Amino acid sequence: MRLGLYRLLTTLALPLIAYSGWKRCKKHQSQRQILPDLPKIPHCFASRFGRNPTQFKKQGIWIHAVSVGETRSIFPLLINLKKKYPTTPITLTNSSTQGAIQALQFSPVDIQHQMIPYDFPFAIHRFLDQIEPKLVIMIETEIWPNCYQACSKRDIPIILANARLKEQSFTTYQKWGGKMMTDALNQTAFIGAQSQTDAAYFLALGVHKDKVKTLGNLKFDMQIDAELDALVAQWKTDNQLNNRFTWVAASTHADPHGKTGKLGKANNPSNESEESLLLQAHKTLLKTQPDALLILTPRHAKRFDEVAGLLKSSGLNWIKRSENKTITSQTQVYLANSMGEMMLWFGSCNVAFIGGSLVPFGGHNILEPAALKKPVLSGPHYANLKALYEPFIEQGAVTLVADSHSLAKTLAELADSNQYQEELGLKAFQCYQKQSGALDKLMHEIKPFLN
Repeated sequence: MRLGLYRLLTTLALPLIAYSGWKRCKKHQSQRQILPDLPKIPHCFASRFGRNPTQFKKQGIWIHAVSVGETRSIFPLLINLKKKYPTTPITLTNSSTQGAIQALQFSPVDIQHQMIPYDFPFAIHRFLDQIEPKLVIMIETEIWPNCYQACSKRDIPIILANARLKEQSFTTYQKWGGKMMTDALNQTAFIGAQSQTDAAYFLALGVHKDKVKTLGNLKFDMQIDAELDALVAQWKTDNQLNNRFTWVAASTHADPHGKTGKLGKANNPSNESEESLLLQAHKTLLKTQPDALLILTPRHAKRFDEVAGLLKSSGLNWIKRSENKTITSQTQVYLANSMGEMMLWFGSCNVAFIGGSLVPFGGHNILEPAALKKPVLSGPHYANLKALYEPFIEQGAVTLVADSHSLAKTLAELADSNQYQEELGLKAFQCYQKQSGALDKLMHEIKPFLN
């Protein structure tokens, strides 16, 4: 594909793109009525077209992160940039409202924020006029041809940091991206790949060899809140959890393939939601560990009500976070229908299961529980994060379970042995530590563009 055809197709699709963006912003407004602590996203829809009356500071760093995981992964980068360049303004953009919530509510430093403009030349140029950045840092796989070209014409260096390419994305870019994708990637100052596999994919797409550098994964350089231990201790005491076996099921999903799905047939024949499979495992666990507690955390806030409905019909005793009720000895499931508290749940548990993996979604970040020395469990579907999982699998630092039955069996084994919990938790932590260092490498590469 060439840039002219891309612009024609995106222009034709503009009404659908605009409607989708408007709908997401309206949904966020509705969620704020249910969860008033959620931050407001100023000019949520208008900013997607470069229309934002906010007077942003100029000549700073523009960083773009898509959603929740990418946003949280750059918090250590934000801290280091602010420490190294204290007078340089940082503008952070997101593609999803969930990512925007993370940025606005939990950013460790002062930032300028808005939703990223859609990749139309008029929207991109308005935004660039507004902030006039000295440097643009795109996180992971954000390749926007019009944006890259606009920055190139203005001599604004672009860094594609923490860059990764899933095999499916690589195949798609090879088939449909063509010269447009190659040109866009070669307009970067450099690409900091997460792994050698990612670097090889970028080179195969035609990126100049001198632009691709393997720096590692920023997510291995997370910084744990100094107050987390105290918060965990207090929360466990308040809810009488110090002597209860507690496991977290984090970032859970519906089955993305529904009733017609093929990928889920082997491990999920009925195409049930991941929460349904996890509740089956928990019911089995309760037969041998009657005081076990499951902290259930759906990935997306829009599914909180759906999962609550599932719990109502489960026959289990449950409460939800938004009711601010204390967990009692009768509580079997705690629905964590809140945002930004995942580290509290990981810190409070004995074992962490990472969702999006019992159903064919592709997995989620396993690093946060590993950093807290927790045993890490995952289903078989982790293709989206294969490079991240591989060292953990090789070192026995993550335990893969095939289905709800093997999950229940593994949980029971862990519940029976504190020593087994400590062994697996230590393996996860040691593997996590071995992969760190990407942040220092990235800061070294950034330095020439800001001095």
